[in-house]
Amino acid sequence: MRTIPDYYDVVQVAPQADHEVIEAAYRRLATKYHPDVDHSPGATERMKLLNEAHDVLSDPVKRREYDLRRGTGPSRQQQENSPRQPALQAELGQWLTTAAMTAVMLAITEGGSRFGPRGLLLVAIMALVVWLLMGSRRR
Repeated sequence: MRTIPDYYDVVQVAPQADHEVIEAAYRRLATKYHPDVDHSPGATERMKLLNEAHDVLSDPVKRREYDLRRGTGPSRQQQENSPRQPALQAELGQWLTTAAMTAVMLAITEGGSRFGPRGLLLVAIMALVVWLLMGSRRR
């Protein structure tokens, strides 16, 4: 059974490191250990391992799978940057907008000709909610 190399150790970063930190560490180590610069025995193998570690750690999906195989699980930042997260936020925004529009339509139909001050206040509040939700979807 093949043991999983510690890519974080290879790139010399902490498991919680941001993408920018990993990129900077990789560039620093690649210039130091590239076989054209480092003529020591095993330089080619070291560079292959460094490239493999960079390939895994720079891709969010591969990194999450790697962390799960190591038994550490994804870091909090990786969970927040999940590819599914924006889709869930958009879906929630659409649902909230639909619910607010339904409430506005209900207020208008229920109020009918008897709108009065309460009905107008309710419609104004619902319109404000819809406006706020639409604004938050653009961010």
